[in-house]
Amino acid sequence: MKAIVYSQYGEPSDVLSYDEVPAPVAPGPNEVIVRVVKRMVHPIDGLMVRGIIPMPIAPGGSVPGSDGVGVVEQVGTGVDPSTGLVPGKRVIIFHAHGTWAEHVLAPAQTLIPIPDDVDDTTACQISINGITAIMLMRAALAADSKAGIHSPILVTAAGSSVGRNVIALAQMRGLKVVATVRSDSGAEILKGVTKGLAIVSTQHENWPEAVAQACGNAPMVVVDPIGGETAPKLLGLLADGGTLLVYGGLDPRLSPISTIEMAVHQYTLKGVTAPAWLSSTSAEQRVSDIADLFEMARQAPQNFADYKAFALPDVAEALAASQATPRIGAAILTSN
Repeated sequence: MKAIVYSQYGEPSDVLSYDEVPAPVAPGPNEVIVRVVKRMVHPIDGLMVRGIIPMPIAPGGSVPGSDGVGVVEQVGTGVDPSTGLVPGKRVIIFHAHGTWAEHVLAPAQTLIPIPDDVDDTTACQISINGITAIMLMRAALAADSKAGIHSPILVTAAGSSVGRNVIALAQMRGLKVVATVRSDSGAEILKGVTKGLAIVSTQHENWPEAVAQACGNAPMVVVDPIGGETAPKLLGLLADGGTLLVYGGLDPRLSPISTIEMAVHQYTLKGVTAPAWLSSTSAEQRVSDIADLFEMARQAPQNFADYKAFALPDVAEALAASQATPRIGAAILTSN
């Protein structure tokens, strides 16, 4: 089978190749072979390939990718048919290894059956980004409830897939959201796909004042994937006892956060990562979360309408698109 492979860290265009690799032969107990048809490309994928977030490289090269959408081809022993994991079933692949290949061998617990009314492109975008969003939403609600009030939730990098999903989930719950994006053009794009949302561009120096005005009451929660030098400014916008939820580091610079400010204002800094969903939530909660995400896809189809598809060999272009500013939809790698 064909796959994207890299054997050393570096610029994606230099180190990624489209090569022939051994295909999985047969699934073992509680394993499933999936023919992968779509995979969403994330900014973190580029960080891993470049070695900014170093991941061990397997002898002979590693195949990137941990999520996607595909069709079940073979099922190993021990997989309960009542789960819906049967040959021919479309599934989301969540947190497997090596999905930038035509086939992947995945543990059964990493697969989520897709309802008939949700298409592959939407399901592909729900995967890591949707699960990240629902974990952020749960953490935000927990942090906000400590204060006994419902203040606005501030979402940064709101034009991203995760940002749009957090906004949709919050609006489904009747919560007020204020959004920031990194450019005026990004603000215009987001205005075109959301309703009833206050949007602030951080392109201007006075953006913290504009955010404070849009929020009214200081937010108890900020949801941020940027970090770096933006983090202390975001902390300064929080109400006392507020929480900064971080789920990435688009700005790779260290954050100059004052521990004195953290202590005086009793701020909380909390990290959220999608892979922890499998280990930190009950089976019942995961079923509820997935149902919530599919319902979000039905209620907010605009979140998944803008995307650009790239053939698997065009991976370097897809990675560049995933890191573009302003972001216009998802970058998706496809194969037959």
